[in-house]
Amino acid sequence: MKRPVLVLAAVALATTGTLTACGSTHAGDPGTGAKAQPDPQVSASISKIEQEAAERRQRELAEADQKFPAVAKACATASTAVPTPVPTAGPGDSGESGGSNPENPKYAENHAFRKMMLLTESQRCRGEAHAARITAAAARETPADEAQGRALMNRLDYPQATLSAAGDGVHFTLSVPGSGGCLTGVLSGAGRIEVHGVYLEGGCEYPRGGH
Repeated sequence: MKRPVLVLAAVALATTGTLTACGSTHAGDPGTGAKAQPDPQVSASISKIEQEAAERRQRELAEADQKFPAVAKACATASTAVPTPVPTAGPGDSGESGGSNPENPKYAENHAFRKMMLLTESQRCRGEAHAARITAAAARETPADEAQGRALMNRLDYPQATLSAAGDGVHFTLSVPGSGGCLTGVLSGAGRIEVHGVYLEGGCEYPRGGH
């Protein structure tokens, strides 16, 4: 009799059909390699946020230029293009994430919080102009304590500066008005002021974090 053979064949066909149906895929399904299309509403929201941020920066820069016309004039032709980062190896680094110290393979990762944003030519120019302005004023009247340092910075229109007194003088940190750069240094006539970008974790003050 051939009936058992026919029954087995029918079962096999049914099983194959079930597996094919379960394993079938459609264009756009996850895992097929098809790329999801961006949500137009999300893209529009991001564009709006970026535009508003750019407009806010322009307003802040215009206000700073009005308050500090000499700085604005000195840096009027400086480029606002962001420089291309150039990889550099620090002391003891081999160019890899862990440097040349096998005992600390995650050194670069653990110290990433110290990294700063790159400055544009315009930001550096404005930072250096403000640093020169502060140095000249501090040379005429070097503050002896934090209170005198605060009075000096207020007269120079930098009320937002962070100050702290130390053994070698009054230290300060300042977000450069309108430019987005930072100044860190000591209020003295020696010109001990560094112009730098904001830290990746945010702000101009040296981050104390890490892990």
